Amino acid sequence: MRKALIALALAQAAQFPAFAADASSGPPDDLEALKLADESTGDAPQQAQPWRVFVEAAAGRGRLRGGDSRFGLVRGALDARADVMLTNGLRAVFSDRLDLVDSDGVPPGKNINTLREAYLSWARSDDQIFDLGRVNLRNGAAMGYNPTDWFKEDALRAIVNPDPAVIRENRQGTVVVQAQQLWVRASLTAAFSPRLARSGDEATFALNAGATNPSNRWLLAGSYKFADKFNPQWLIHGGADTSTQVGLNISTLIGDATVAFGEFSAGKGTSLISQALAVAEAPSYQQRAAAGLTYTTAFKLSLTAEFEYSSAAPVGDDWNALSAPARQQVLAKSQALQELPSRTQWFIFATWDDLFVQRLSASGFVRRDLETRSSAMWLEARYRWERTDLALQWQLLSGPPGSVYHAAPQQKTGQVVLRVYF
Repeated sequence: MRKALIALALAQAAQFPAFAADASSGPPDDLEALKLADESTGDAPQQAQPWRVFVEAAAGRGRLRGGDSRFGLVRGALDARADVMLTNGLRAVFSDRLDLVDSDGVPPGKNINTLREAYLSWARSDDQIFDLGRVNLRNGAAMGYNPTDWFKEDALRAIVNPDPAVIRENRQGTVVVQAQQLWVRASLTAAFSPRLARSGDEATFALNAGATNPSNRWLLAGSYKFADKFNPQWLIHGGADTSTQVGLNISTLIGDATVAFGEFSAGKGTSLISQALAVAEAPSYQQRAAAGLTYTTAFKLSLTAEFEYSSAAPVGDDWNALSAPARQQVLAKSQALQELPSRTQWFIFATWDDLFVQRLSASGFVRRDLETRSSAMWLEARYRWERTDLALQWQLLSGPPGSVYHAAPQQKTGQVVLRVYF
């Protein structure tokens, strides 16, 4: 049963990976990372610390598309998290990352600080919780693409890794007032995100509230546990500039090692092409979905296969009608919105812990665009000591000329990443 629970956690934990010329590295950022690193030594489990700080350095080379145009990448990062009990029932959560990047890729590297979370959480009772501040609201049962994760749009300040879990963890939170009520078999969450600014701010230390809080928005999410292995979640989202959207998340165990999951959303909206090219278009009903399976073996290998669909993304004929500059704009917009750049895709993800030797892990994904037959691939090998990680990463965007991922200026990147925990 334990491996099934691991698979269920994996199925809940991801987001659509972004692709950029200066994509850099880093494993999933959560407060358990240091604890897991310590436990991997074979010692007795240790209690998780209320804070976690690490520094990271990366260096690599890449190739731009066309000719033999190569670029270099050097990056340093300071990452800090804290989750502290102030008084009985009152927590303070803070999460921030500073990335210093020197790259002559496209786009060039830049220094960016991302305030991921900064909020107070008050547990009025064991079954009633209130949050106030910048919170990273994450919803979705799928791994590679999350149609119900509406607050993901424009939330990325820096791409530190194309791993979906890292993308999801390292984005900016949204300033909200949030309340959660728990029952024995059900839960209900309500969140309100106020308008704070109309446009984003690219300055290094900007709070960038115009990206995360551009208008008044709200979210209701409720779940009911029908059985031990079946606890679906229903969602409804809307706002001043957002048509009402409805969503559904489902995940269930199949046997002891397989998780089946599905995610669906529907509501009025405009196409990705119209948003990217600022073309006027009447809103129409759009549907988005992701469904798949995660299988976890007894030897610590987990495999996920996921089918993804978005009616707002272009089909092959729509894409082929675009000019080369327009294709780059559409691809960049899909990255900013963390949406699919083509109507249908397959996403395959694998992770293997203790590969050949203890402390060595490998992970990677292949994303296959079914409209224009292009692919995005990423691989990582990581070795963990007690407080140090060393990783090798490789990324490739391939496809025939004119295809979706061929439109990216970056063709491939390789880099070495060193992380040290304090």
